[in-house]
Amino acid sequence: MDPLTHVAAGVLISQLVPTPSRFWSAVAGAAFALMPDVDYFLVWTDRLAFIRHHRGFTHSLAAIPLLALGGAGVSAAFGGREWFRPLLLLGLAVLASHLLLDLATSYGTQIFSPLSRRKFSLDWIFIIDPYFTFILLAGALAALCSPGWGRSAGSVCLSGAVVYLLLCGYYHHQALNLARQVFQREAQAGAAVAALPQPFSCRRWQLIAARPEEIKQALVQLPYLARPGLNGGVREVQAAAVSLSCPRAPAADYLPPESLIIQDWRAANPPLPAYAPDAQRLLDLYLDFARFPLLARAEPRDDGFLLDWVDLRFTVPGRAFPFVLQLHLDPEGRLLRGDLGRCVEEKAESGGRSGG
Repeated sequence: MDPLTHVAAGVLISQLVPTPSRFWSAVAGAAFALMPDVDYFLVWTDRLAFIRHHRGFTHSLAAIPLLALGGAGVSAAFGGREWFRPLLLLGLAVLASHLLLDLATSYGTQIFSPLSRRKFSLDWIFIIDPYFTFILLAGALAALCSPGWGRSAGSVCLSGAVVYLLLCGYYHHQALNLARQVFQREAQAGAAVAALPQPFSCRRWQLIAARPEEIKQALVQLPYLARPGLNGGVREVQAAAVSLSCPRAPAADYLPPESLIIQDWRAANPPLPAYAPDAQRLLDLYLDFARFPLLARAEPRDDGFLLDWVDLRFTVPGRAFPFVLQLHLDPEGRLLRGDLGRCVEEKAESGGRSGG
């Protein structure tokens, strides 16, 4: 979830927990809300480290009491002993909300780190949801305005945010059932089937069925109340080619369940049977991060090969994929350049950063 939503949730919760000062409680709530995302700064220094460690230990169950204790201890040192218990309770509540909101998205959160690097995601809500953010912001502002009616309004808004999140969970359940119908044959063949949220509506979903050599995808807009089903057929088309200069998803509409169009993404053929250790290490790191990876391009060059990997988990129609791994290999599979970014071809032409 985006930082603004986390801060809104932290400030709102801070006004519902009794503390010696409402102002400093709001400051502490915002600080606790942002604390787990300290690992986000890795994106400015090393993108590869970012995809490996973001939403790692700082987003784990083990980190919640440690961060809460640390924050409460600092508050007690500066504000006095009467701050320790309220700030400890506030920290536990806000940090738990941060973990829950991130878990509700599709990015993946290592909640059992450091014991396990396995990533969990509920796939309920898109990583930026303006409606959900507005509810929390309205509650936070109301609670800050008045300790009386504002606190009551904040409680109502917090309850509304919980109801909205559960509504997203309900639509996810409907979308996942539909995905299992649409991709029944693929699931029987061992494909991973999922329903992933899309922006600007809790009724818009990406249905996906993934195997290493092929990924099938459909965009749906669910009805408000009726249980979706396949009253008609579905059309299947070959996915549009990924742009070489800036890999992006093709433009497409969100269709009702009875009019679905299935995009069929076929992986490019690997140019070599094996890669050198440096290239393989970089690729393994990316594949550990990617949930639905696809080799979108394998293009011969005068000095070797150029490979583009995309993660279809981040498909938004007409938008560039945010995490694209580009590997430039020599004819023996050794790494000449490795880059991770949104439009890596443009960065490569201007002398992008090397990885490896």
